[in-house]
Formats: sequence, C-alpha cells, structure tokens
Amino acid sequence: MQVSVSILALIQSIFNFIIGRLIVGKERGKVSETSGKNIQRIGFVTILIIAFSCFYFIDIMDDNAMKWFWLYFYTITFGFHFYLDWVYLRDTKEYLVSLILLIIGVSYILFFVF
Repeated sequence: MQVSVSILALIQSIFNFIIGRLIVGKERGKVSETSGKNIQRIGFVTILIIAFSCFYFIDIMDDNAMKWFWLYFYTITFGFHFYLDWVYLRDTKEYLVSLILLIIGVSYILFFVF
C-alpha cells in the first residue's frame, strides 16, 4: 500500500502540472497571495492535527483501516483546497484543476488501493 500512495503523489504532481497548464496557463494563482492566506494556513494545520490524532484511534497495521484513512484524508484535504480555490481564485479557474485532481485521486484510491 505504501507504493500505491507514493505513486498517487507522483501522478498528482504530473497531472497538476499538465492540467494546470491546459486550463489556467503559465500564470497560476495561489491562495496564499490573496486574503485567504490565513484561512488556508489554519485549515491545513487543523486537518493535519486531526489526521495525526487519528493514528491513536486506528490500527495502522490494518490495511483496510489505512485505506479508509487515506481516502478520507485525501478527500478532506483536496476538498478544502478546491473550496479555497473556488472562493479566492474563481477568476483564474484554478478551482477546476483542484476539482479534477480530487476526482483523479479519489478514483485512484478506490480502484488501485482498495
């Protein structure tokens, strides 16, 4: 399963570059350059704290529990990223890249990790 998650990170990086160039272009916007910078920081830190605290409640040796953990973690993280892009970068259509990456990642987890 560790290899599957590593491959997912590689696939996400490649698709982020390709889809970002196709939809947005060379000048991509960042939420950290808008008024949503603090909301982004607080949100991602909160998600990470909750994710790390979940390790006390799940058995990390159980593959099924870890698959569900990664599915929830990925969905929440990229869903939050999509929401921030949609609110703060609506003019750049960066939110479409985030939505496509969310769909690709969830599909990958469902088909190849499960």
